[in-house]
Amino acid sequence: MNQSNKPANQKNEKFKRDGARYICIKCKAKFFTREDVEKCFDAHDANTPPNP
Repeated sequence: MNQSNKPANQKNEKFKRDGARYICIKCKAKFFTREDVEKCFDAHDANTPPNP
């Protein structure tokens, strides 16, 4: 059973995971908390495409 509140197939568009770290998809910066990586993502220009 899925314990989270969101569906299992929903992909997060702000970050990727690397073990215990969160990686901002726009600048590839690594963070230990989800809150920090979301702040980083939100600080980037909305028109900036994510890095591949």
